[in-house]
Amino acid sequence: MLLTVVNIDNNMLVSIIIPVYNVEAYLTECLDSVVNQTFRDMEIILVDDGSTDNSPEIMQAFAEKDSRIKIITQPNRGVSAARNTGLRAASGEYILFVDSDDTILPETVETLYNKIRETDSDLLLGNELFCHENKRWSMDFKRDEALNSITGISGKACYIKLMEVNAFPPSAPLFFIRRELITLNSIFFKEGIIHEDELWCVEAMLNAKRVSLIDFNYYLYRQREGSIMHSNNHEFRIKSLFIVTNELNKLAKKENDLQGVTGHIFTRMYSLFYSIGELLQSSSISNETKWNKEFPCFSKLLIEIYPFLSYLQQRICLTGFACLVNSWEKYFNSKNGC
Repeated sequence: MLLTVVNIDNNMLVSIIIPVYNVEAYLTECLDSVVNQTFRDMEIILVDDGSTDNSPEIMQAFAEKDSRIKIITQPNRGVSAARNTGLRAASGEYILFVDSDDTILPETVETLYNKIRETDSDLLLGNELFCHENKRWSMDFKRDEALNSITGISGKACYIKLMEVNAFPPSAPLFFIRRELITLNSIFFKEGIIHEDELWCVEAMLNAKRVSLIDFNYYLYRQREGSIMHSNNHEFRIKSLFIVTNELNKLAKKENDLQGVTGHIFTRMYSLFYSIGELLQSSSISNETKWNKEFPCFSKLLIEIYPFLSYLQQRICLTGFACLVNSWEKYFNSKNGC
């Protein structure tokens, strides 16, 4: 691992962590939005995850002009590993994640920092706008005024409130979080998969003692073909989602509160089965035997938890599991010429 440090002040208040991998077309715009923040007391940690394009040259050019920038170079290990590397190198009191093909508004860090200090929170949850290639903007997680006024409640209580109205965003860049919360509870990203935010965001939220929300759409999330989340590698995405659902299953059982947190984790877990089912409809799976063994476990679990879920949770779980099973059967029938 190659570490390039340029005059970093160890007393920085905020660490911005940006994983970088072959994004030369978007990186300059991203870094411009970060270095030109109205808030100055921060370090910018760029983790080059084995880029083979001109991204390293772009990073170096920015580092030569801005003493707050730290560049870490490592072999390609994926976004989770890159974020974890950044976390271990960070010295700021608070952490903000930015992906290298996205941008943030100029007043982002100043607004988030002032709000988290004002509310004495471990975690501040903001919001994002989806930026489509046709210049159209959209918002996926709209919150009403009652939710946006949440201040200083426990992470578990906040998770329940958000999940009750399907407004919990599994997106790490929307979590402005105290670094100590991460380090003391070892809340790192699971490596070797994608969809890692689905797990990390839940763990971060449930471990936070004080959470506040802010009505601020500061994160501009670029929707583009070729990004990790739009990958055509369906087998890898299916594998990742199965790993995430298994980890959520463990987390739910650990919480052991079917009327509250646990029930909502199970609901999200089974809703992810719907996503797996959709991916199965256009996939070729090489390790289907391994995943086929999972079905009896998930079926038995659904029977066990079903009576304790709300009506809406029951519908979501049944719909997600049915989609997965039906898609799996169609996949095997088509493969066997049925």
